[in-house]
Amino acid sequence: MGKALSIKKRIYFIFILCFAVFIAADDQTVIVTLLPSMVIDLSISVGELNKISWTITSYLLGFTIVMPIAGKVCDKYGFRNTLIVALLVFSFGSFLVGFTTNIPNNSFFPSKLSWLIFFRFIQSMGGGAIIPIAIASISIILEKKYWVYGFGLIGASAEAGGVIGPLWGTLILNIWDWPAAFYINLPLAFFVILLIFSLPKSSRSSVKIKLFDTLIISIALILLTILISEFNSLGFFRIIIGLILFFLILLAIIKLKFYKQDLIPQELILSKTFLLTSITHFFLGCSLIIVMVIIPLSGSTIYQLESIEVGLSLLKLTAFIGIGSILGILISKINTSLTMIIGSIFISTGIFLYINNLDIPTNQINFIFFIICTGFGLFIVPIHNAGFHNIKEDIRGITSSLISVSRMIGMIFGLSLMTTLGTARFSELVTGIQIFSTDPKIQNTINNEINDAGLEVFIEIMQGAFIFSLATLVSVLLLMYFLEIKKRNH
Repeated sequence: MGKALSIKKRIYFIFILCFAVFIAADDQTVIVTLLPSMVIDLSISVGELNKISWTITSYLLGFTIVMPIAGKVCDKYGFRNTLIVALLVFSFGSFLVGFTTNIPNNSFFPSKLSWLIFFRFIQSMGGGAIIPIAIASISIILEKKYWVYGFGLIGASAEAGGVIGPLWGTLILNIWDWPAAFYINLPLAFFVILLIFSLPKSSRSSVKIKLFDTLIISIALILLTILISEFNSLGFFRIIIGLILFFLILLAIIKLKFYKQDLIPQELILSKTFLLTSITHFFLGCSLIIVMVIIPLSGSTIYQLESIEVGLSLLKLTAFIGIGSILGILISKINTSLTMIIGSIFISTGIFLYINNLDIPTNQINFIFFIICTGFGLFIVPIHNAGFHNIKEDIRGITSSLISVSRMIGMIFGLSLMTTLGTARFSELVTGIQIFSTDPKIQNTINNEINDAGLEVFIEIMQGAFIFSLATLVSVLLLMYFLEIKKRNH
């Protein structure tokens, strides 16, 4: 189909896809700067503050769970129809999130925070479907030799949306209230839907959509996330969740042994390059979420930067990721594996430098952020090129979904681990510290001690991100090895 389209139409169609991806990705992180206002408006109690991270985790979970389903639906019904449905679900979820303030407080009713987490999950079910559909669409709109450019633009749009989110939230708060950040998604999404009708129709396949395997994996992923995130406070329920997880794993093994599975095409299961691509993307997601949370969090807590300053710092990161994405396009034309190796080295080096300079305010170490984010940007194009290696057109949708899912699972794991270990470690470090004093000098000393404890926690968490970045490098080297073997065999 790509050959039949003019260059202008290709650019126009890719713009539509990039805009849709940007809107969905923006809402992954926009909530970071909205949370303080949401805590007040939703009457979130002190006892619920440890659950605030679930407003981010639930969005990541929904994103992850829907991606394989979206990939198969895209293959079966065509990318245009699937993309429209995804945007409608995203719009509905956005409306519900904004509407949360109007839900009455009632002892017989779940808290507003619980509703917020649930509505964010619905919103993400639409948003999560958009990215794999857009990536699969590129392989239809463009000829194969131009895929590298399309993947780069889609990936850059996703990263840009995620990083600009906090700045966007800051701007919204300066003009309106926080619900406006979600209500504004409705006209934007409907505008994109109108544009989508101009996209060419894609061919449909006879792929079967069975939800049993997806349901098992989804429930297991949710329970595992709860187990990791709330490990210190689950008590007896930890055993119950563990038993349910064991039962689901046993059920999955029985299903696989006697009835096979319906989610992942056999071709992908047998592909070592696809497996290593997914493992690489998992470790990349672990380190990415830690970096993207710690940077604004340290700026706003340790160094008391204004939200607009934190937002501007994150805006710079967008540019750095964009630069990395462009470099990734250029270097990938020479060698895909080389691009990912350079990206891994950049990320590891940048994180190492950041660990040793965390005592410097966030807005004064842009060069280190440039190194880190350029590394992440370098991965956008080659990771999908490697994952699509020798993959047939009729399963590109599910392939694209699963590649994206691996990173999302990594982000969920990284965020859950960071929340659990960070909370426990901070509590340990501040135990015995007097929280308040009427003497200004003593209070200043207390604040410094708490800040030092927070800084130590951030350093330890970033050390985890460094380990994940090294794991990324190792998996990239293995991926390069198998790609070279395949190249020699052909």
